[in-house]
Amino acid sequence: MDNVAFYVVNAFTASPFKGNPAGVVLNAEMLDEDTMQHIARELKCSETAFVMESEHADIRLRYFSPKKEVELCGHATIATFHTLAEVGFIRKKELLMETAAGILEIEILGRSVFMEQARPVFRDVDVEKKEVAEALGIEEHELGDLPVEAVSTGLFSLNIHVKTLETVQKMTPDFERVKELCKKTEVGALFVFTFETVCEDFLVHSRCFAPLYGVNEDPVTGTANGALGAYLKKHGLLHHPQYRAEQGFEMGRDGIIIVEAGERIRVGGEARTVMRGRIEL
Repeated sequence: MDNVAFYVVNAFTASPFKGNPAGVVLNAEMLDEDTMQHIARELKCSETAFVMESEHADIRLRYFSPKKEVELCGHATIATFHTLAEVGFIRKKELLMETAAGILEIEILGRSVFMEQARPVFRDVDVEKKEVAEALGIEEHELGDLPVEAVSTGLFSLNIHVKTLETVQKMTPDFERVKELCKKTEVGALFVFTFETVCEDFLVHSRCFAPLYGVNEDPVTGTANGALGAYLKKHGLLHHPQYRAEQGFEMGRDGIIIVEAGERIRVGGEARTVMRGRIEL
């Protein structure tokens, strides 16, 4: 293979310069793991998805951050199925995808893509709120009363409730401390959220810090929002199983995530292709 076609697609937005950019590489069966990692590093997106044939589902996806392979990535999945539909590779509205987190369902509804999340896993963590606040660069009293808890619907993130939108907007994390806290609690990211929002009728506003993956702050995060949906459901904080969440505002990359936390967890949103090209190998 002399060159590899790639796409850069902004997920959880319909705008060209908003949302979370993901790399998408189709027909990746001939690429070895080292090459996929190099491509992900070259594209510099928080994750790049590689599309392959599957014996167990409609397609198989592998995800690479600039530093390592990850089991599942929400925004890269939304970007991938947007691309597959746009180029005419798929015609069905309901599909199965094989990932390292399991075989999950995809549904395409108009301009939006919805992805099933893995079954939620909850884990208590032994961490002091003072330690969390210091890592985030805020005062301990600015943290909310909800428990700091590790949750996974494909990838573990640490859910951290903050009282006000102003605190979330102003925080300046110490990323070395964030990295150590992620290692200590065995999660991939710190996911900070508040019930005060910028947009009316949205339930939560959030930020995601993931320096272990080579991404200090991820603009809009599908798997972490799925995990938060499971967390909110567990703690009886949802009045309706479907809600909208906002993320990325502090980075100028506003994104909208639709979260469904009923019998299963799903996240969904729109996407916009912003770049096409080829990498010569």
